[in-house]
Amino acid sequence: MGQAYAVTAEFYDLLQAAEQLGVTERLLDRWLGQPEVGVLDVGAGTGLATARLAARCAVLVHAVEPAAGMRAVLLSRLAGQPDLLARVRVHARGVQELGLRRVADFGWCLNTMAGLAADERAGALAALAGALVPGARLVVQRPPSEAADARRDLPSWRLGGDLYTGEVTTVRTGPRGVRWRFDYRVSRDGALVREASEVFDGHLASEPEFDAELAAAGFAVVAADTPDIVVARRS
Repeated sequence: MGQAYAVTAEFYDLLQAAEQLGVTERLLDRWLGQPEVGVLDVGAGTGLATARLAARCAVLVHAVEPAAGMRAVLLSRLAGQPDLLARVRVHARGVQELGLRRVADFGWCLNTMAGLAADERAGALAALAGALVPGARLVVQRPPSEAADARRDLPSWRLGGDLYTGEVTTVRTGPRGVRWRFDYRVSRDGALVREASEVFDGHLASEPEFDAELAAAGFAVVAADTPDIVVARRS
């Protein structure tokens, strides 16, 4: 499949930013509070949430994004904004590899856990616990508990007269696995100009299973939100 997000990085913000920003703003309004130590943004992607976190907080935001394509968009988003640049540190490896210790009292991790198998989730959650101070709040999106074969369209947008569209196809790959195929198309005057696709493999986990994984890492679940969001406190 090549480098992860090498295709998706180009299209992600155009086709999905409006929806993601709506979710981000709602969750931050409800759960961010006022961090006093630092903020940890794991799976920062193109930086949609990173920029919002930096704008809302007076503390350092640790943006963790190992995918070069997504990280390039994140850095471009921050460029030319000195007020944000001073408060964002970008980490180019997975959180499991960073060894961060007690750098934040708020953690944010969306669209990430679904891509990790159980042992990988355990490592990521342990690393998150190590990076957060006792009493810190973690907002994390659960892996899906189930998935059915399905297809859905992404929002479409016009850019300079060209129509950008996309679709996501979900296929079960076994009792514990799922695969998402993202197809992107650019059309002009009704004719296809180009198309590209990228495939991501994911892993299923029931809510009790993921809650147990959180507990094993030192987190206590305190609340839930949508879509598939769990709020936990670091013990």
